[in-house]
Amino acid sequence: MQFSHLFRKQKLPRIDSSDILPLAFAGLSTGILFLSIAFFWLAVSLSKVANQKPPTLVQQVDGKAFTVRPADYTYREPEVIRRVVSDWATMTFTWGTLPGNQTKTTDEGVEVGSGKRVPSPAWAASFLLAPDFRDEFLNQLSTEVIPEGVFGGEVSAVLVPQQVSPPQAVGEGKWKVDLMATRIVFDPSNPAGTTIPFNRRIYLRAVEPPQNPLTEQATKEQQVVYQSLEGGLQIEEIRPIQLEE
Repeated sequence: MQFSHLFRKQKLPRIDSSDILPLAFAGLSTGILFLSIAFFWLAVSLSKVANQKPPTLVQQVDGKAFTVRPADYTYREPEVIRRVVSDWATMTFTWGTLPGNQTKTTDEGVEVGSGKRVPSPAWAASFLLAPDFRDEFLNQLSTEVIPEGVFGGEVSAVLVPQQVSPPQAVGEGKWKVDLMATRIVFDPSNPAGTTIPFNRRIYLRAVEPPQNPLTEQATKEQQVVYQSLEGGLQIEEIRPIQLEE
């Protein structure tokens, strides 16, 4: 009995040239189906992310928590801009011990070059100025505005802001603010005080706020710089203005 017929090789089916095109279409259709499923899954995922409520609570490393809302990176609240202007002007032009204050303290000031000094509050406020403007301003303040009597306790002064205009945008991340204020300088020749109008147009820009919270070992200078810049603003120009403008 012969078994050769059991081991005959089976011939593979031959693909005719006319079958290639239908097979190609079938493979293409399968690929498109898988791509459609993948794109649908991606669209659903993106939709879920887009519809999620943005985070409203941010907690720093030191434990402080803040409520936030989405905003452009260079956006600053109008009230924050006005507060920066008011704080800078008050710190820069308020010196010494005011009349009637029983606590007498002498401010030795901070040297800013060429033997000239500025009061400590004015030096601290100067960190709100742009670096290329700060040195020039401090030099002018020490030579033309601040009398030497401030550091001996004979002269004192206070600035009283009367009006801080709403900020006007002058570019992306840039604003101008009009400050109307009055300086009152007290000295031995005029104990009642000399009134000096102080009207300035102040130009500010958005800057990178400090990213890392201060440590307990932070120096006084580090604390001053951090507190000045945490609003994310710097003053880059100050111009005199007239009331009739």
